[in-house]
Amino acid sequence: MSSRVDKINAAIRDFETVPGVEGAALVSLDGLMISSALPESEQERVAAISAAMLSLGEKATNELDRGNLMEIYVKGDKGYTLMTSVGESALLLVLAKADAQLGLIFVDMKRMSDNLLDIL
Repeated sequence: MSSRVDKINAAIRDFETVPGVEGAALVSLDGLMISSALPESEQERVAAISAAMLSLGEKATNELDRGNLMEIYVKGDKGYTLMTSVGESALLLVLAKADAQLGLIFVDMKRMSDNLLDIL
């Protein structure tokens, strides 16, 4: 069990080395933090907000007949909040800088999501 936890934690920490990424977290769909490379003081708040955003995004894509939710992208003047699902039980959240190259980050998020799904 601990080797699986160690692999998840290492993968999340390694994601911070992607250019433009400021933080990353793996969050359960019910808003519980699984693993995080965010400050401890922010983890509970980020997990709850992530689950709420995912729920709203899924509702919007379903209600507007846009198919299955693939990603959530929120742009603020200080940077981006990016999310993608990891199977049916978790989501990957990434905080990115305002000048980040989002295309490259989304490619890495897809790769990371697949990797985390294999570990979970």
